[in-house]
Amino acid sequence: MFDPDSRYAKLPLKERTDAAGNAIRFVARRIIPDNRAPIAELRVQPGDRLDLIAHRAYGDARLFWRVADANPVADHETLDDDAGRLLKLNQIETG
Repeated sequence: MFDPDSRYAKLPLKERTDAAGNAIRFVARRIIPDNRAPIAELRVQPGDRLDLIAHRAYGDARLFWRVADANPVADHETLDDDAGRLLKLNQIETG
């Protein structure tokens, strides 16, 4: 259902039945993991976006959410607003 690199890939599917008796399948809620010690930091460059930062850090723009998880803020869309800001990077778990 999801790409293996998706943050939702390993979450269980759940099912509810609506008032009309239709089964509605959905992905269980994803809990953002506790921040571990960062493995590195990366400085935001002028014009950066989270996908560009993820590509530079992890070699895959689709992993933008890993940058967001490692840098908890109220709005992850602000992480790339300030050129020069240091962002934490976490280890990618395999397997």
